[in-house]
Amino acid sequence: MDTLLIRNGTVVNAEDGTMVQADILAEGSRIRKAEPGICDRAVSEIDATGCYVTPGLVDHHTHIYPMASIGISGEAACFGSGVTTAVDAGSTGCGTYERYRPWIRASKLAVCPYIHVSTGGLSSLPEAMEDVDPHHMDAEGIRELFRRYGNELAGLKIRISRNIVGDLGMDPLKRAVEIAELTGVPLMVHITDPPAPIEEVLSVLRPGDIVTHMYQNTGPTILDRGAVSDAVKAAREKGILFEAADARAHFSFEVAEPAIGEGFYPDFLGTDITRLSMHLRPTAFNLAMQLSKYSCLGIPFGTLIHIAAWKNAVNLGLSDQIGSLRPGKQADIAVFRPCRRRNVFGDRPFSNKDAEFREGDLIYEPVLTVKAGEMVWRSVTF
Repeated sequence: MDTLLIRNGTVVNAEDGTMVQADILAEGSRIRKAEPGICDRAVSEIDATGCYVTPGLVDHHTHIYPMASIGISGEAACFGSGVTTAVDAGSTGCGTYERYRPWIRASKLAVCPYIHVSTGGLSSLPEAMEDVDPHHMDAEGIRELFRRYGNELAGLKIRISRNIVGDLGMDPLKRAVEIAELTGVPLMVHITDPPAPIEEVLSVLRPGDIVTHMYQNTGPTILDRGAVSDAVKAAREKGILFEAADARAHFSFEVAEPAIGEGFYPDFLGTDITRLSMHLRPTAFNLAMQLSKYSCLGIPFGTLIHIAAWKNAVNLGLSDQIGSLRPGKQADIAVFRPCRRRNVFGDRPFSNKDAEFREGDLIYEPVLTVKAGEMVWRSVTF
């Protein structure tokens, strides 16, 4: 049986964000030991001195459906950034998901899809927006899809930006919530430039539903007079969850900095990566760059791993298998080397006149990714 031993790293306990010097021994697809000074020998032994060893990350927001024009190759986008599990955030609908399944099953990357309430998903982007007319939502088709494949699906997704819902206003969201309730699944809601004040959007949602693009600044935001609004805080107390995911225009320093300063951190972390934002500086790039950016904004690295590995895995119902480095868990592992170097982080592409930039001096460079005990990506310098 293949064995892998990673020695001398700073191991991050993703369940609570604490760190300790330790070794990790993987045997086959499972972690066998996680402790200091392991004496066993292994087929592959790696010295991780000066590096952080974390569980494989979960990118909670991607678009990796290869038949959509915005879609990307999941393995190409994820393995090189320490990501071993990805959430596809509604690229497919009930009319297209079954074409997606064979690709998922053939991929070493674990993929957990949200299903869009639009029957065709996001297959028409960027040429045309999806159809979110409540009268066109196939509630029975959605329910049938979850009856067949519910064990592999994460929930429903809708985007409610003004340029998508138009004169329909809040009606698509209200119908999507009804369908999610009938189906017994959570709903992820894209809130950039919503058609109503944030408090009205939140009033429709249920505990367990997810607000994505929490730090966006187009239209109503989570802030009220420069601070996180009471309605947003009450929604979190009610059980509504908040996700940060950038793409190219769904994050702003204007909102993120005061919110983070208050300790209003994301429940989940993702990239919203597409072919339009993959490896694009200075915005989404990949999840490793997101870790570096949020570290620059003041969120401790251990807390970021707690969010990006453990909390993301818990939300998907996968924390019994992934999300931490406990012995017995699947050997999904990432190694990051902290690099002191100047880097520019941005909330829009360089070409956008409204872009703002922040300069940091620390990058968490991915140097090794292990999926189920197999090294699926490794830097030539490591």
